[in-house]
This record gives sequence, structure tokens and C-alpha cells, in this order.
Amino acid sequence: MRIEGLSRVASRFGGMLIDQFGVIHDGQKLYPGTLRVLGELKTLGIPVAVMTNSGKRAEANRQRLVRMGVPRDHFVDAVSSGEVAFRSLCATRAYLLGKDGEDYGFDGITFVDDPRQAEVMLILGSNAPEVSLEDYRRLLSGVTLPAICCNPDKLMLTPQGLFPAPGAIAAVYEEMGGKVTWIGKPHAQIYREAARLIGNPQRILCIGDSAEHDVAGGRNAGLETLLVLQGVSEGHDPATLSSQPDYVMDRFQW
Repeated sequence: MRIEGLSRVASRFGGMLIDQFGVIHDGQKLYPGTLRVLGELKTLGIPVAVMTNSGKRAEANRQRLVRMGVPRDHFVDAVSSGEVAFRSLCATRAYLLGKDGEDYGFDGITFVDDPRQAEVMLILGSNAPEVSLEDYRRLLSGVTLPAICCNPDKLMLTPQGLFPAPGAIAAVYEEMGGKVTWIGKPHAQIYREAARLIGNPQRILCIGDSAEHDVAGGRNAGLETLLVLQGVSEGHDPATLSSQPDYVMDRFQW
């Protein structure tokens, strides 16, 4: 069903799982409809968990949302793939693939420069566009570590456009024969955690901008889905997508 705004269906649901990048903000600023939507959901008493395939832990994502202007009482919490991965991690020495200069908050983990000295490879971020997928392929040649991809997104929004995200790097490693454990949307573990945060209501709506991650993940978790045609779905025809949402909106608006 194509709807003009979330007000058309919001009252049918006991909770919302809303994607961060591409729905709430574009990586730099909030989308115009964000504060209205979150404010109306708060007024209706519909709890919101902000979901993100971010390699950073939940606290960093909470802080980002507040810095961008989202009132802290407009969402129950943020749940990130990085947080879910951190809480399930057993290793203490890791080889990191991430964005240079970023602190992912993996306290207690020793990051080593030589993968031969690590127990696991953590794929948390991407240096694209400065580092290409072919550059990563060369870097990973000969590496045999088990990997955890803490951000399954294949594309990421940047001020310069869409570029390969950590999920694309993990896919290259898998093509090379590497073993990868995927944590985050569309995989089930992050949905269980997000639903728990909002009290496991009977009927939950997942809102996202990616058919591959948000729609497929929500459907796999047995939840209803809404695709917003912004972010990575900007300009796409939803009829051509392999994972079909229950609802489609042109913009994140009330």
C-alpha cells in the first residue's frame, strides 16, 4: 500500500523500529519530516527504537541523534549492530577494518596491526572512497581470520554520494573464501534486541530505506515493513525490488 504519511497507519501498531541513516537523517542533518514524525509518535504513546547498521556502539548513536536535534525522550533507545556484536564478542585481540580516526567504543579489545596476531577480524567501517574494494581485496589476500561484519550495509551515504560500506568489504572477503559472521539488519539478532527494548508489542512496524536490509530483515523477523523512498532507495521504483514492503512512502513524514 502506498501512503502519503505515517499518520495513515501509525495507530495500528504498538511500536516502531526506525532506521537511522537514510530515514531519520542523511548522515549530516535530519530529514525535514523527522521531528514531526517522532513527536507525533511520542504523543500517541508509540515507543520507538532507532535501528542502525552502525559499527559503533549504541551510546555513540544515541549521542549522534541528540546532537542532530532529536529530543532524547522521542525514542526509547538506539540499537546498533556494533552494540549487538560487542555484547556477543568472546575474543580479546582483533584485527580492525574501519574508518580511519573513528572510535568504535569496543572497550577491552586490543586491536593489532598484524592479522596473524588476532583472534578475529572486525569489519566495522569503510575508508571508501579513498580505499576501493579492489584495494581491500589486495589487503585481505592471504588473511585467514574468521571475520565478524558489524555493519552488513553494502552502500553508505556520504556527502559525495553512495560508496561501498562494510558489508561490501565483508562480501569480498567471503568471495575470497573467508568465513564471515554477519550481525545487523537483515539478520535476526538485532530485531530481537530492538523489539525487547520497546517492550515486545504484538504489532511492530519496521521503517527503512533499504529493501535489502530493512524490508528483508523486518519480513524475516515476522514484522510489517514500510519502505521510505529516500536514502539508498532515492529514485527507485519499489515495484522492482525483490523484498516487497507492506507500505511505501515517498518521504519520512507524518
